[in-house]
This record gives sequence, C-alpha cells and structure tokens, in this order.
Amino acid sequence: MYLADQGVRAMYIPASFPGAIIRRHTGTPFMGYSGATYIVQEVCNALLDALFNILPLGSEMDKVEATPSRLHRELRWTDAAKEALDELVALEPMLIRISAAKRLRDRAEREAEKAGRHQVDVDLLPRTAGAKTLEQA
Repeated sequence: MYLADQGVRAMYIPASFPGAIIRRHTGTPFMGYSGATYIVQEVCNALLDALFNILPLGSEMDKVEATPSRLHRELRWTDAAKEALDELVALEPMLIRISAAKRLRDRAEREAEKAGRHQVDVDLLPRTAGAKTLEQA
C-alpha cells in the first residue's frame, strides 16, 4: 500500500469494498473458494485497468493522420482473357477458388503493368498461372 502511494510500480489490493468493476465477493477473510474468487476478481480488475490505460482512446487515434491508400488503377480485361481466367480458376479446388482468382488476377495485372499495357490479354495468363496453363485444362 505504501509503495503504491509513493508511485512505485506496485498494486494495492483492498480487502473490502469500495471500488471495483466486477465484485462478487464480500471481502475478508481470504480463505477457501470465496477468498480465491476475491483474489482472481481483483487480478482481473487490475488487468482491465491496465488494458484501458494501454489502448489509445478514439479521440487520440483521430489526431493521427490517416494512412494513405495505395493508388490502384484497374486494368481492362479482354473477353478472351476473362474466359481464360475462368478456365484457370475452374482447375483449382472449390474451397480456394476465390483466393486463386484474386492471386491470378493480381499477377496478370502486374505483368500487364510491367509490360506497359493498358489491358490484360490472354497471353499474360499462362505465364502468371505457374504450373497450370490453359493447355492442361
């Protein structure tokens, strides 16, 4: 108690009411189930206090400048490239088709941007599909 009053990093656990967020125990003595319940509740209350002192408040978070989004320009896809993408995605297992489609789309668009193209053509897909190509379908 004296250390906590001096500002030293110590925690004073009162042996009776007042002051707790959650309290189901009536106080002393610290014996048996009732005493263990009291100590556990005090530890939980101290952890909650620490948590709320560590987390920044919403008003503090609003003071920080927002993270800029990355500029992403969607490329136009030719009809043949869309059909080829659908065929490549159909080769994947059902559970991972959404992830595979995103991965293939991102790779094809990266390849098109590297090549300086303004649209994704079918010739970019077999190179970005890894081991799977349209001929394997």
